[in-house]
Amino acid sequence: MQLPDTNSWMIRAGRDGTVLHRFLNEGNAYLGWGEAGVVYPETAREELRARVSRAHPMFTLGRVRNAARCIWEFCIEVQVGDSVITYDPQQRLYHVGLVKSDANCQTVIWVDRATGEDVNEPGYVRQVDWVATLSRASLSQTARNSLGRPPTHFQLPAAVSAEIRRLCA
Repeated sequence: MQLPDTNSWMIRAGRDGTVLHRFLNEGNAYLGWGEAGVVYPETAREELRARVSRAHPMFTLGRVRNAARCIWEFCIEVQVGDSVITYDPQQRLYHVGLVKSDANCQTVIWVDRATGEDVNEPGYVRQVDWVATLSRASLSQTARNSLGRPPTHFQLPAAVSAEIRRLCA
């Protein structure tokens, strides 16, 4: 499939890919921290950080900033038509999709790895059309290094995005 020349984003499917099956089967991608509430373009970033801090008082300042940045990017900067990528660490596969909806703040379900039980919590959801799967081995070392960064959500460098587009063509 020919991917559009738009921004590309990594959206991790939970720690160790624990909610990957939900992403792929339900045709979406989601991000937690929904207790911070609905985010609009006019929402001040300082206000968003304060909301995250109130909702998660045990978070360090660095974790509050990281969560607020991820929420802002997921809700505001990601656009319909952008491509997204998520990783399946067990199969060593990258799944590539196209964003089909704006972000909505709603209840999301994830699996608690300690208990194996579903947990319902507020989060941010976007509909995604998952269109391609790539083997980790098919990517360059530079791309693999870039995609292995720890944040939950981040924009891919232009060169990595272009490489993924070439591999999906």
